[in-house]
Amino acid sequence: MVVSDLRLGFGMLSTEYRGSSSTTVTDGDSQITSTSSSSRGRNADDNYRLQLQYVAGKLGPAGGFIWGIGAAVNRSTWDNGDTKAHATTPLVNLRLGYGYAFTRQWHFEITPFAGYGWTFYSVTDDDSSSTNKNSDHYIEYGASVGTFYGFNNGLVLGLEVPYLVGHFDPKYNYSNNDNNRVRVSDASRNQGFGILGVIGYRF
Repeated sequence: MVVSDLRLGFGMLSTEYRGSSSTTVTDGDSQITSTSSSSRGRNADDNYRLQLQYVAGKLGPAGGFIWGIGAAVNRSTWDNGDTKAHATTPLVNLRLGYGYAFTRQWHFEITPFAGYGWTFYSVTDDDSSSTNKNSDHYIEYGASVGTFYGFNNGLVLGLEVPYLVGHFDPKYNYSNNDNNRVRVSDASRNQGFGILGVIGYRF
């Protein structure tokens, strides 16, 4: 089997976020009035992924090498009542792995991957008069298991289950109702399994 696919995938990633957080509050005279820290992350309420991948390989009787390159966008949302946050991450990634064809049309893949991108996040607090927007670099890595079926007309349908670890470190500031300056610094790690449906075309 020769694989030469352009694939569009959409689904959910893990909502688990681990990491530390520290908060510093300063008054109008730049004096620190309080500090706090936590080693517990806060899970997202949802975490979606849209990806476009080109994947290729030649699978013989013992399977074969699979490689792919593509782009994706992750979108996470947190809603903590008074505080709402969104993180949007466009990225590019590369995957290298192994594929095995059960039939001429149906095969499975296991592909470690790594990616790099940029996370754009916004935070709105009910005690703040404005929305804070900032950005930070993003790194992801993991492995994905998928199964795909190619029809005679070129249509490809599949299901992909990635285990993904993604890192970004958001830092943001806002002013509360007391006109104090609040600075938050986080170290976030998204980790866990996801699931994506895939539709594509085999050239």
